[in-house]
Amino acid sequence: GDAWPVGRTVAWVLGCLTLLISTSSGIGRYSTAVFSVHMTGHMMLSMLAPVLLALGGALTLALRVLPAAGKDGVPGMREWLLIGLHSRISQFLTHPLVASLIFVGGFYVLYLGGIFGAVLDSHGAHLLMNLHFVLSGYLFYWTVIGVDPSPRKIAPVTKLAVVFGSLPFHAFFGVALMSMNTVMGAWFYRTLGLDWNSDLLGDQKLGGGIAWATGEVPLVLVMLALLIQWSRSDDRDARRGDRAAERDHDADLAAHNAMFAELARRDRTGEQ
Repeated sequence: GDAWPVGRTVAWVLGCLTLLISTSSGIGRYSTAVFSVHMTGHMMLSMLAPVLLALGGALTLALRVLPAAGKDGVPGMREWLLIGLHSRISQFLTHPLVASLIFVGGFYVLYLGGIFGAVLDSHGAHLLMNLHFVLSGYLFYWTVIGVDPSPRKIAPVTKLAVVFGSLPFHAFFGVALMSMNTVMGAWFYRTLGLDWNSDLLGDQKLGGGIAWATGEVPLVLVMLALLIQWSRSDDRDARRGDRAAERDHDADLAAHNAMFAELARRDRTGEQ
């Protein structure tokens, strides 16, 4: 019987659809064979799907509908979710600097650190990369725009600073890929014998361009979401203040006016 915003459902479904397209369509099919296609899927998994999933509020929905164990009951899924949410690990991972480092730093370690080129022929490594893209992206966007409860209370200004701070590092990653003169995993791509993808360096530069260009689009969505959340937070604070004023009959305002009245009286009588 509890109402649930339609926008959250739409965001969650679109996030799941993005996951499906990036892993189980032609993009997923050719991502292991063509670097530019791989980078397209990477951007969808790390930059777009997590934004939509974070706005879906799945954890909030779960905490609302899962039954509570009660004082004498056996802890269930709801209790375990709360334990994980308030754990020290969650508090550490949701620190803005930690979440940003895992999210953006993973790009540099994976590609520029040589890991990507060394594990191209491993299907298991490819699946782990996809998992990392989704989880690191979800952690970052949960921290800055997620509607679910977070172990840390972060001010909107701080969230805005985190988003702006990550922009240059992501842009530089795309530029670094476009500037490389060696092909990552060239040994693997040449064994595939794809005549229509013989310009491996050009394809890698194209992948860098995709990383540089498409990475800005989700960040625009994040900025819009942050501004909307900021506005709604101000509205909630105003309504909370109005309700408090109704309960105590504007006691704060009355005390404030009484203080100024007393100061005015002292000025008239010359009291110190």
